[in-house]
Amino acid sequence: MSDPAHDPDDRERRDGPVGGPGEGPTDGRADGPTGQPPAPWFGDQYDVGGLGMGRLFAWSAVLLGAGALGIALFAPLEGEALRTVWIAGFGAAAMWVAWMAPSRYRRAGVRVSWAVPLATVLGALAIGVAIYAFIVIVAASGGVQLPAPSYWLGTTEPAPGVPT
Repeated sequence: MSDPAHDPDDRERRDGPVGGPGEGPTDGRADGPTGQPPAPWFGDQYDVGGLGMGRLFAWSAVLLGAGALGIALFAPLEGEALRTVWIAGFGAAAMWVAWMAPSRYRRAGVRVSWAVPLATVLGALAIGVAIYAFIVIVAASGGVQLPAPSYWLGTTEPAPGVPT
């Protein structure tokens, strides 16, 4: 006959599942499909984010891309070519954030949201407009006028109060 103090089956019947605290259903949490506690909306068992993070990335990228395109089209660059670098950077950030979403959608077994390609297109358009604005500003400094809004080139008259 076996000793009840050393019998693992008897110990499990008395104390619940074998394991430490938080390792079984006795801690009040329902187990997920993998036997692990369910992850919050922003994470998964790999700690890189689940479908909730994918959606957050996709829609944040749409906002970044729309903002970058709006700034690219309507910002008063005033002949300063380095301002276009910031615009292109925000467009690239929109694309980068959008590209972080598809892997999370695929891991969840869900079709990738249409917000991801939309954000990529908006970011690419912002970068394209920023490149064109840079070319316009550099060409204007050499005397070549390309079609562009007047607020990209700035004022050509001297500032008030400055003797010429």
